[in-house]
Amino acid sequence: FALWRGQRLESIEVLACADYPRPELAVRDYLARIGESVANIDSVCLACAGPVGAADFRFTNNHWVINRAAFREELGLDHLLLVNDFSTMAWAASRLGADELVQVRAGSAQADRARLIIGPGTGLGVGSLLPLGGGRWEVLPCEGGHV
Repeated sequence: FALWRGQRLESIEVLACADYPRPELAVRDYLARIGESVANIDSVCLACAGPVGAADFRFTNNHWVINRAAFREELGLDHLLLVNDFSTMAWAASRLGADELVQVRAGSAQADRARLIIGPGTGLGVGSLLPLGGGRWEVLPCEGGHV
């Protein structure tokens, strides 16, 4: 968990899903740990392992289920955004500077080409980036391990 303020992440904490029967309780505990009131939070974004659609979300790697309306109501939120975990990694990769990249294979990267983010997880995690020009990117949600 983390708070997003002033275009930065702050108050980063790692909590074990197994310690909480529901994600709302983990959010409440996180906020209590950092001394923040749930009343001061109006939006939550969760990066979730698995395909994210409009219905209830069932995590592929733990016991949590999120009913969007109940989650918002219990925490008094205006907004709840669920995003696939590898889509969030793709967005993050689009913001990396040249000094933050490590070349793992001989060759030359082509800046105007699609990019792929891939990694092991509960399945095969995949995120993809499509260049739009002008340094802008579109993330294309993928579920490599669930196809």
